[in-house]
Amino acid sequence: MTMTRRESILLTLLFIVYALLLFYHIGDYPVWNKDEGLYAETVREMIERGNFLDPYFNYEHRWQKPVLIYWVLLPFSYLWGANAFTLRLALVCLSLATLLVTWLFAKRLFRNEQIAFLSAFFLVSSASFILQARHIVTHMLLLFTVMLSFIFLYDLLRGKRDPKTVFLFGASVGLAFLAKLYVGVVFILTTGFLLGAGEICRHKAAFVKRSLYALLGFALVGLPWYLYMLSRYGDAYVVFLYHEFFDRIGKNVTGKNSPFFYLKVFFGNFAPWSILLLVLALLYLKRFWGTIWETLEKNRELLLVLTAFFVVFITLSIPKSKLPPYLFYLQGFAAILTALAVYHASMNRLLRYTIYGIQGLLSVALIAIWILYFDYRSLVFFAIAAVTAALWFLKMENIYLGIFRIGVVMLMLYFTVLGNIFDTIQPFFGYQRFGEKIVKIHRHEPKLKFYSLRKMRTSLPFYAQCKVRNVEKLPQENHYILLTSVEDFKPYAKRYRYRVLDRSLFYKRSDSRVWQMLNILKGYRRNDSSRTGELLLLEIEGKRSEGPSTVNR
Repeated sequence: MTMTRRESILLTLLFIVYALLLFYHIGDYPVWNKDEGLYAETVREMIERGNFLDPYFNYEHRWQKPVLIYWVLLPFSYLWGANAFTLRLALVCLSLATLLVTWLFAKRLFRNEQIAFLSAFFLVSSASFILQARHIVTHMLLLFTVMLSFIFLYDLLRGKRDPKTVFLFGASVGLAFLAKLYVGVVFILTTGFLLGAGEICRHKAAFVKRSLYALLGFALVGLPWYLYMLSRYGDAYVVFLYHEFFDRIGKNVTGKNSPFFYLKVFFGNFAPWSILLLVLALLYLKRFWGTIWETLEKNRELLLVLTAFFVVFITLSIPKSKLPPYLFYLQGFAAILTALAVYHASMNRLLRYTIYGIQGLLSVALIAIWILYFDYRSLVFFAIAAVTAALWFLKMENIYLGIFRIGVVMLMLYFTVLGNIFDTIQPFFGYQRFGEKIVKIHRHEPKLKFYSLRKMRTSLPFYAQCKVRNVEKLPQENHYILLTSVEDFKPYAKRYRYRVLDRSLFYKRSDSRVWQMLNILKGYRRNDSSRTGELLLLEIEGKRSEGPSTVNR
């Protein structure tokens, strides 16, 4: 079904707003959760050391992630200083590059501008893409390298096997290897083998010859940094890689072990389009059930995307350790499948009801979030409610206008959350303020040590710009800075002389569970001491000779 000029303009404008949304408030909230602190501090220490090959966190080796993510995050921070804005700006630029690569891949597959545009549109407007584009982690980088590799893999599968294409394929796989070790490489090579096994068996000699060019590209891009690490750290790095590989596969370090865990995760990650994709898939299965294999045999491009989709899904489901963000690598293929299904769809009653249903769910969620979490008495709330209501009267002539309606409501939902959520949780993240105080103290007393009692908060070294020593009990020293909770410090309060420099609320559970945190902040279970507490930044002056003491108020 071809878009009209009006539909094309509406969806293009919506796409542009979504792209601009990636930049919205990226520097107005601090580096705040565990993952962001790890990456941000490693980049800052690279700049401080002038060493861009050895990753360090808190002035100790950080080998858990390969170096490519830090190189991607470095440029703006190197030019203008490492801070929340420069780090997220680099990530947003990577996200835009990922959209471009997805568009190129879809266009290369189907030679259709409309399908390519829709693929990029569904990707940028999906829930997890917006979140990952603003969260300083490595998932966006791996998606970019995987989609880039599939452009060259498709060229190879359709017969374009000149040395340049083979070399570029190997180089792109090398990038994936440098992004997240074996994960992306498994996705790419497994898909290529499943679809190209017959051709490989028929032309073994030619395959071996071409593989040399691919290996050369892979070696030049993917191996030098690993070889550097091996030459510098030897057996210690080999042992680390061994445990990193087998622990990820054989140990359940996340508590999620169901083989069907990612089924429900997919619907959340790719919302709201996951529901639309499911309904379209059911319609097409019903239509082509008797000739499904013949249809896939004729449409090799569709077979490639479907194979990649299921390879990623199954590969991620095998290891015992499972986390929702891991399924983000599926987003590009899901977006292309949705775009292809929409392009060939005909509006019927089920599809129309599906669009109304998705729009209704999003509208209810949008209003509920304002009422439960934010200030529903504001003019913005009434403006959003009015626009949401007005969309129900917009005539839905075909599926593209339905997508536009869903996209507008989803966009308002994103702006609502991103415009309010970090201001709401800010009182529970005083680490930036603590860090700035510590920087000032260290200017006057550079030898003064900084300790954190019981729990290491990863954003502290980033803001304090010094080593944070995590301890289980107070050090036997006379003068140092200590970060602790009121609860942990109670046994020591009567025995030490100290001065309270600052205090902040904190959330005891995982700081990635944002909605649980909002429940706490907005009054639901506010008095639940198992979830919330108070942090203190103290200057410990030494042990008290006699007399009781309480925490200074």
